[in-house]
Amino acid sequence: MHNFWNNLKSVKALVSPLTAFFVGTLFTCLASGLLSSYLAIRLNDANVPTFYSGLILSVYYVSYILATLTAYKIINRVGHIRSFSAYVSILSALILLHAVYFSPLYWGFLRLLEGYCLASAMICLESWLNTRSNNKNRGMIMSLYMITSYLGAASGQLFLNIPDKLGFITFILISILYSIALVPISLTALPSPDIKQHKSMSFKQLYKIAPVGVVGCIVSGILVGNVYTLGTIYAEKSGLDMAQISLFMFFTILGGMLIQFPIGRLSDRMDRRFVMMWTSGGLFLIAPWIQLFINEGLVQLVICGLLLGAGTFILYPICVSHINDKIEDDERTEAAGMLIMLQSLGMIGGPIAVSFAMQLFGNISFLIAFSIANGFFVLFALRFIAFRPNAGYITVTKTDPIPLTPTHVYTEITTPDTLIDKAKSIFTDKH
Repeated sequence: MHNFWNNLKSVKALVSPLTAFFVGTLFTCLASGLLSSYLAIRLNDANVPTFYSGLILSVYYVSYILATLTAYKIINRVGHIRSFSAYVSILSALILLHAVYFSPLYWGFLRLLEGYCLASAMICLESWLNTRSNNKNRGMIMSLYMITSYLGAASGQLFLNIPDKLGFITFILISILYSIALVPISLTALPSPDIKQHKSMSFKQLYKIAPVGVVGCIVSGILVGNVYTLGTIYAEKSGLDMAQISLFMFFTILGGMLIQFPIGRLSDRMDRRFVMMWTSGGLFLIAPWIQLFINEGLVQLVICGLLLGAGTFILYPICVSHINDKIEDDERTEAAGMLIMLQSLGMIGGPIAVSFAMQLFGNISFLIAFSIANGFFVLFALRFIAFRPNAGYITVTKTDPIPLTPTHVYTEITTPDTLIDKAKSIFTDKH
């Protein structure tokens, strides 16, 4: 028991200075999770064909790729906090423009701009987090970051139950949530990180080093993109009411949050390729059966959501850890940007293809897509495990639930974090 309390105190000492960071992350993901689902519902209620809805909502991931390639230049020029404030301020304004006029093409254009701003803001947060972590605590801090992100995205689904007969109240709420996210981050006083050079790497080199991890990132993008882009449309077309839709999305994202620690810990103890293959194989078998149970009651709905989310959101972090086990420290930054881009490509192509299949073959195509993608990945991984039994790890690292950002990696930990922390330190010195 004594060791437990000591460990708890050490965790509190590590996390306490990051309170502003986690609160800002929570509200940012709360707003973005609500926005994705609400836009999908509004498009479906307007009788926009499923394929066009998927195309409009997937535009976000196109701008996500652009953000990974360009946002770091602005961040490095003006700083993380100013960049985050600018991006989220623009994002808050763009949300309100949805209420001004409805047109699929117009909303697609707004979605493109929103995706760039949101992705850039998240890059700011993740880059900042790297300044507060080192090799000894990065795994735990990153795990808390991912849990905070999933908790925010899952909680956002519950706001779908708010009555909105006028059609603009939800947009106002989302704008307010983004504005609140600015408060704790804007009060942060963080010195500019020290920029370092890193070794470049090509996609061909990365694939040669870890083919299973590279393909796994693309497959993960397909799965995650389908959930965020088409999950609410699938649930609504399955006959669920608004309360049931919000619960289905909530428990799907919650399942991804709950699975992080146990499966991540398991992958630290064995070849991560086997863990990836087993989790994908499980979702391959489970996904089609969700169609039979999703309308059978609340308990079945919750179980379906938890299983779908657990199988969907665990693949990417293990892929990232698997690849980072096989590369050198000076290659990690370049590789991280590539992994983000690979997943984004899956997020673009997956929902577009699946929405087209749903329009042609019906609602079941949403779940069949999970089985097809995971079945392909299991066969691909099995091929390389059979012919390359030695994973070729350089240094085994703890499973990080998210990749390092495409901006520069920073290792020095700074001590005062927020203005409140500075005030506390001054008060302590005087007394």
